[in-house]
Amino acid sequence: MATKAKSEQAPKSAPAPAAQPQPSSLAGAFAKAVKLVDGGKYAEAIKALDTLIDEAQAAGEWAIKRRAQVYHALAESKLHPAKVSTPDVITEIQASLNRRDTDGALKQLEKAIKAHSAQGNLHYLRAVAFAQADNAEAAAENLKKAVELDADLIFQWHMEPDFNSVRKSPLFAFTEGH
Repeated sequence: MATKAKSEQAPKSAPAPAAQPQPSSLAGAFAKAVKLVDGGKYAEAIKALDTLIDEAQAAGEWAIKRRAQVYHALAESKLHPAKVSTPDVITEIQASLNRRDTDGALKQLEKAIKAHSAQGNLHYLRAVAFAQADNAEAAAENLKKAVELDADLIFQWHMEPDFNSVRKSPLFAFTEGH
């Protein structure tokens, strides 16, 4: 018995599920979102781009998703700009020392120590400044005060290359055995 071939044609392709937007609608939504960003309507743009990113993900449209993420980040940065932070005093003093601006660092340290005389790290930084200036006596005096306030600074002293020029001075004998 011979079988009869089916004369029905198979469907060419199934239509896309209704939940997934078509690429052309995603491109239109992207263009609208870009106009919102360009127009300074950042909050609206963020909402539109959030939706677009989700829809592009669902549709597998990675290029549109990636572009939408870039514009999303831009809109977020415009809506919530980063706050400019001013460096703290210790950072400024360390920067002066790194530039070998010993006089500038010492001026900053005098003010800082007057305001916060119990901070060992300020006395330590003043010791570093004096060591940079090859003033072993002042460096040792300030290091001793720093270590009295914060004993852990002795470990930093052992590693600090700025003390190399004065380290062998007998004024630093108090650091032996630490």
